[in-house]
Amino acid sequence: MTDIIKNAQLAPAQEFQRMDADGDGAVDRSDFLRAPHRLLAELGIPEESAKGRALLDANETQWKFLLSLGDGDGDGVLTADEYIAARTSPGFRSADRPGKGDVCRTLFDLLDRDDDGSLDEGEFLRAADFLCMSEAEARSYFAELDADGSGRLSPKEFLKAVKRFYTS
Repeated sequence: MTDIIKNAQLAPAQEFQRMDADGDGAVDRSDFLRAPHRLLAELGIPEESAKGRALLDANETQWKFLLSLGDGDGDGVLTADEYIAARTSPGFRSADRPGKGDVCRTLFDLLDRDDDGSLDEGEFLRAADFLCMSEAEARSYFAELDADGSGRLSPKEFLKAVKRFYTS
C-alpha cells in the first residue's frame, strides 16, 4: 500500500474536521454540500444540468441518511461524536444503504467529459481537490490505479479508488 493510500485513509474524526467547513464544531447540510457545489462551480457545470443535479441529489441522499444514523437529538446537524457514530455504524456500511455508490457514480459521470465510459488522467485530476489530494498525489494515485497501464479508469476502478480513499 502506498503512502498516498495510507494518507488518504482518513479516520472519521479527520473526515469530520474536513467536512466542518465553517469550523463551528458541527456538520450541517451546507457544510456537507459545500464540496459538490464547489466542484460544479470549478468545473463550470451548471447545478441545474442533468449531471449537476445528479451529483447534488446523490450527496443530498447521503446527507439525509447520515442524519438518520447519527442525529440523536434531531437538530439537523452532526456533532463530531454523532458524525463518527454515523460513519462507523453498520448501517452506513450496509449494502442496502440508500444511495450507496451514487455519489461515486455521479462524480464519475461528471468527470467523464467525453462520455466514453472511462476516465483518462486529465479527467481524473479534475477530482483531485474534491478527494483532498494535491495534483502530484492524484497523478501518482492514478498511475497506481491504472494497473494495466491503459491510461484509463473504468467506473469500477474509479469506485474502487474512492472506496479505498475513504475507508480504512
